[in-house]
Amino acid sequence: MQLSRFASVLLALFHGSRACLHDHVRAPQRRDVEEALRKRDVPAAVKTAIKNVRVFDGYTIGEPQTIIIDGEYITDCDENIQHTIDGGNRILIPGLIDAHSHVITVEGLENMTAYGVTTIFNMACSDIEACLALKSNPGLTSVFTSLLPALGPSGGNTKLNPVLPEQVMHPGTDPKALVGYSFNNGSDYFKVVGESDGPTQDQYNETVKYTHSLGQFTVAHAAGATPYARAVKSHIDVIQHIPDDALLCSSTVRSMKKHNLAATPTIEIFRRAYTTQPEIGQFLRGNTTSNSTYENVLANVRSLYEAGVTILAGTDAVGSTLPFVYIPFGDTLHQELVNLVDIGMTPAEALRAATIVPATVHRLNDRGAIRPGLRADLVLLNSDPLVNISNTRDITKVWVGGIEYANVAKP
Repeated sequence: MQLSRFASVLLALFHGSRACLHDHVRAPQRRDVEEALRKRDVPAAVKTAIKNVRVFDGYTIGEPQTIIIDGEYITDCDENIQHTIDGGNRILIPGLIDAHSHVITVEGLENMTAYGVTTIFNMACSDIEACLALKSNPGLTSVFTSLLPALGPSGGNTKLNPVLPEQVMHPGTDPKALVGYSFNNGSDYFKVVGESDGPTQDQYNETVKYTHSLGQFTVAHAAGATPYARAVKSHIDVIQHIPDDALLCSSTVRSMKKHNLAATPTIEIFRRAYTTQPEIGQFLRGNTTSNSTYENVLANVRSLYEAGVTILAGTDAVGSTLPFVYIPFGDTLHQELVNLVDIGMTPAEALRAATIVPATVHRLNDRGAIRPGLRADLVLLNSDPLVNISNTRDITKVWVGGIEYANVAKP
């Protein structure tokens, strides 16, 4: 099929949909993932002292000190050092976390790692075995993923997600079986796709209640004002995306703050759609006309920030799976930090939104900061990100679980 015809077919399929970009990409193949993992040459972790580095503690950058890596973790034991690195008064920050991505290949993980993104939260998975194979590989970005989500009967997400008819959430469907299926197959959290035909408010509420009763975590796809309000009303843990079709009601924002809900607005996907890549807009909205604007995106994120709602940095990146829709892995997270500063965050707040905040919200107690006992997920920078947040791109070294990654991205 010619590319132009392929694009036309896809756009026809998604006329009027607000599906995530991941719903239009090639499904991963388990054998491809496993073969790529077998070809990797992973260096052994050695006890390493990184001397003369200034550490970002979540708020400021301190005086030069030594950070010691022992296996996967940071330690305060300075005995039996095997390797010493002079940090040259450079700046050490925690490994970055992309709280909304769609990596389906080892190459995608390598791209994330090269940019210092050491943890990602994948927001869907159509091939359970392939995605589970990507999850924990030495020296590569850690992957946490949602598997089968709650889908309505006819939205854009439903059309391309390979789910059985009985796995679609029709009105009146009890969500417990779907939630249980997802967690029993290795899902790290459960996702609800809130579209015009998506789960009803009662189903939303029951999904969140039941998932919480299992001690688990819930997220929602909500790219429009109405689905967003529905997600907030359910008290779901994290809401993905941000409305571009209207301004959020003040009561919705207040409710998010009151109930300690978090948001991953994925500003970058909207910025690209409205500025440099209009093709993305076709995938986000189809050919419909509406009141959607980039100004609504920025105003809504600013409202959340000013109200004190917890904000996570995430991108919705899918890489180059489709040649006419390119959202690169890794680099987009650095741009998202710029976007967050542009709406009013300080550089330190933006860095926290990509380190300790997503780690805390997603209940990962072993990462997001630099201190003994935590994972040695580290990024060594040449330039100060608190002076200019774009300096997070000025990377000289990356460690993932104590293993140094050889091919870091250059600014």
